[in-house]
Amino acid sequence: MRWISRLQSTLIVTTVLALSVRAWADSELGEAYAAILRGEYPVARSAIDAAKRSNGGADVARADGWLSSYENVLNAREAVRSKTFDWHCEQARKALTDGKTYLALSFTSLAADYAADTVEFSKSELAREVTDRALSDATKIEKDAKWRDALRYYVQLERIHEGDAKYKELRIHAGRHARLEFLYTDKKAVERRIEGVSSRLLKEAIDRINDTYYRSPDFKALADSALGNLEALTETPKLFEVFDGLANPDLRGFFLKNIQERRAEIKAKTKFDAKDFERLFRDVLAVNKESVELRDELLVVEFLEGATENLDEFTSMVWPADQTDFDKSMMGEFQGVGIQLGTDEFTSRLKVVTPLEDSPALEAGIEPGDLIIDVDGKSTKGWTTEDAIRNITGPAGTPVTLTIFRASTGEKMNFPLKRRQINLRSVNGVQRLDDPKGLGWDYMLDKDAGVAYIRLSGFNAHSQQELDTALQEAKSQGMKGLILDLRNNPGGLLETAVSTVSTFQRGGRVVSTEGRREQKEVHDVTGSAALPDLPLAVLVNEGSASASEILSGALKDHNRAVVIGTRTFGKGSVQRVIPLSRTARIKLTTAIYYLPSGRSPHKSAGAEIWGVDPNYTVKMMRKEFERMFERQREANIIRKGLAPAKVPTIDEETRKKNLESLKDSEAKSEEEEDERSPALLSEEDITALQADPHKAPDADPQIEAALLELRVKLAANLPWPRNLAAGESTQTRDRD
Repeated sequence: MRWISRLQSTLIVTTVLALSVRAWADSELGEAYAAILRGEYPVARSAIDAAKRSNGGADVARADGWLSSYENVLNAREAVRSKTFDWHCEQARKALTDGKTYLALSFTSLAADYAADTVEFSKSELAREVTDRALSDATKIEKDAKWRDALRYYVQLERIHEGDAKYKELRIHAGRHARLEFLYTDKKAVERRIEGVSSRLLKEAIDRINDTYYRSPDFKALADSALGNLEALTETPKLFEVFDGLANPDLRGFFLKNIQERRAEIKAKTKFDAKDFERLFRDVLAVNKESVELRDELLVVEFLEGATENLDEFTSMVWPADQTDFDKSMMGEFQGVGIQLGTDEFTSRLKVVTPLEDSPALEAGIEPGDLIIDVDGKSTKGWTTEDAIRNITGPAGTPVTLTIFRASTGEKMNFPLKRRQINLRSVNGVQRLDDPKGLGWDYMLDKDAGVAYIRLSGFNAHSQQELDTALQEAKSQGMKGLILDLRNNPGGLLETAVSTVSTFQRGGRVVSTEGRREQKEVHDVTGSAALPDLPLAVLVNEGSASASEILSGALKDHNRAVVIGTRTFGKGSVQRVIPLSRTARIKLTTAIYYLPSGRSPHKSAGAEIWGVDPNYTVKMMRKEFERMFERQREANIIRKGLAPAKVPTIDEETRKKNLESLKDSEAKSEEEEDERSPALLSEEDITALQADPHKAPDADPQIEAALLELRVKLAANLPWPRNLAAGESTQTRDRD
């Protein structure tokens, strides 16, 4: 019968095809593809070399080129790592010989970043000698109450001895004092800090913590930490110049003795609840009135700062003085003129890195590299970027005039601008397109293979719409597979994370949340996925937090994507911003996230497992990390659509003189302020620290790893390896 004949023919053809596919899969090239997808590069190399010796061909040559390219990246970065480590160790030994302990400490902490085994390095003779000397110096510095310098020592020591509780405690202790010195520089600073604060805020905050914190609060620990903050007030000599009561040693001693006695009493108690906490604060107010007579509002601030610090690193008070800055940080938008700011290396003046899209600055003709020398007639000499933000941003519709110096032409120009709402873009590609406006993005990392790249820097209200547009554009540019970069993405809106998972995943759980008082909330994939079968690699690192962990964790748990990089931050908690007395707010952790697997990425105290572990760990060296940021900054710069370059209006010698006159010798970078205090390092020392002769390889190793995975995935049309797809094992591809 005819239908039987057709069926037989179909079965024969199907069998032949199956046999040919199986034969291909069993070939050396098939073995190489599978080995690459498992991260077993030596196995892949052997298989490709065998294929070259037997049949060869275009497919083998292409795979050989891909693997060779990645092998070259691995070899180059290992050589740089080893040389950089040796150089920093050598410089540390020289500094020890010269008696420059802090310089030796700085070199040693940098060497730790490049050590093949950080634990073994922390036990090395060099690390031990540097640590002993540094601890001796730091102890003397503490006795002299130079808390910022002591803090710098402990930060470096903690880098060398990562995970050692001793150095963490020393750093926290010094940091508490350094914070007080930073906040309360004079009486005006005190008034700014306590403005709008009242005693009832403390009761409201404690009630909220007691009612809604995600687990039962340990009020005994909170009280101890709160009293510790008040102790620090009495032991920070710079504050004696600000607070008259603290300047009196007898009154100060009386107050301190009472605080210490109460700490001892509380530690001996077996029960201590919210009512006891409030009663303790009233006792403190009474002792204060009998002695140092600090403002009640100040005690409210410091008592609650100490208490919330003990809860977790994400719970915090939002004081009336912090409201504006807090609101800016919570929104993916702000009101201003739309400039990404930096600091010019030559003059140390404020520099325009790039005007932002759809901004008054871009429309007015402000260009990358312009120096901002005045704002509304006030010189910016000595300004930090925070000073600039405070003065340049403002309510929409209000005017501001920027005076810029354009180094390329020697011109000094005024730009009268009107502020408006600026939406911060959270989706970027490989580089700006060469179009008339220069606002579009090229998303193709490898056009021939069809591998696209999209970086998602946050999860704000506009992110999903931006991502949808970017995916459509990438598709039109030839996208067949995607690298989604979530590195250093701090998170954002939960609903945006859910919608992003829903773009790639057909169905199932995304995340659930549960707290002590909050009802369990379940968030499943919504709607139909636009790209459910797009081969996907997700990049994460220790800066990927919150919504980034939800996205990467859900895609990994559903075996939807391969995750590459390093373990994520570990912020698996929900914060709610709760108003207090109309003048302040508390950002309080009220619930914990749980991924589809049922595990939370939350990093609780003493936890050994947290965050989202990548399928393949690819660590980056510090200098590679810095180079990554440089590339991202360069990619963001808008260069097209600017006015035609003008001929310099002055001669070169005059232009250089003008630049020289703009030099701001008083300005210091944030890194110099934090780690390179002139009291600890001379200019010569700073130059020595920056003299590392071994430059970072230009390739981004995490992107290169993902690119190799997707090239092979697309060429072979193989599924991800079973153990990888099922999340049964985690490979470490490379160490720095």
